[in-house]
Amino acid sequence: MPEMRKQDYVRQIEILDRRIDELTKPVPSRDILHAAKTIAAADPGNFYRPGTFTSEDYDNLCEAKYALEEFLPRILAVIRDHSIDPDTGWRFETLSNSFGDFGNCAICDGPFQHLEATVKVHLSFMRPGTFAGVCRECVGYYAPLEFTEREDVDAWRGDCIDICEPREKDSKKEEQRRDLIDAIRNHALATHYFGEIAQQAPKWAEDAFGEWR
Repeated sequence: MPEMRKQDYVRQIEILDRRIDELTKPVPSRDILHAAKTIAAADPGNFYRPGTFTSEDYDNLCEAKYALEEFLPRILAVIRDHSIDPDTGWRFETLSNSFGDFGNCAICDGPFQHLEATVKVHLSFMRPGTFAGVCRECVGYYAPLEFTEREDVDAWRGDCIDICEPREKDSKKEEQRRDLIDAIRNHALATHYFGEIAQQAPKWAEDAFGEWR
């Protein structure tokens, strides 16, 4: 075996340093975007040609899918939170319309509905003067203490009605119940038929237990 020279050691250190960076440092957002655009722009048929992806790639692709689904929403939520001015970016408003304030939370992007009062925020990349609603959980987790400790906001956070109040004693069942409701609301909001879908959901859900497709 040939003796390693100084430049060989230096090269090995460079390779190890690069590998450590890959394992410990966040991937730049532009690299993530580039990968996503490459996949989106590709002809899906190309993925099935011999030599493109094989069964050896399956685990890697599954882990990539899991990482994006699990962690990207959290990263986006933190970015949105940091874009809110702690002094002027939070508002507490009383509601008078029958439907209240509903939609997807401006921070976590999960569905919410508030009927009597609501909290809204302004993100730095929104149009000036515009505010969007925030769910109760994100208010408690992200809002400044000066805001959450206000008497009216604190009372509102404790006034958990309907969906916010747990209905199942078993925590796992309660989590599944809320996940189902979130899924219904997300679908209804995406199709602009919130009321109609919510009313039909119990009847449509009966088919989930029969033959499908």
